[in-house]
Amino acid sequence: MTRTLILALYFACTSMAISQILKREHIVGTWTVKEISFKEPVGRNGTENSTVEKTKRGLVNSQFIFRPNGLFMVRLPTSAPTEFRELEAMNNKMWHIKSRERMVFVGSLDEDLMTIDVKIANGLYYFSIRDAPMVMRMERSR
Repeated sequence: MTRTLILALYFACTSMAISQILKREHIVGTWTVKEISFKEPVGRNGTENSTVEKTKRGLVNSQFIFRPNGLFMVRLPTSAPTEFRELEAMNNKMWHIKSRERMVFVGSLDEDLMTIDVKIANGLYYFSIRDAPMVMRMERSR
């Protein structure tokens, strides 16, 4: 009985560990930012409020495109402030995946232009750009 329980736990843990690995096919495609939330409380003063609004204007409805050939593209909405146009410098850069860390990064292996942590909760995908205090709820276009 104990041996059966141990084997069952072993297979359950192994399958859970395998299901946690992020694969390329999970990421390939066009992802649209649907909603942005912030990891820390913001909006306590006028400057923070304008920064939050500018960030939302710049990123909500923007698209992150991960092509099967390994190229990355970003398309910003027409309402994006000019400061966000810098993101377009990452267009046609290679993207790579670190499966176990559930992380995608843009740039060569030597140069890390942007690191994105990927979380999946209740069937929804969330991208969190490292060094930015926000989480973006993403939706894949088919």
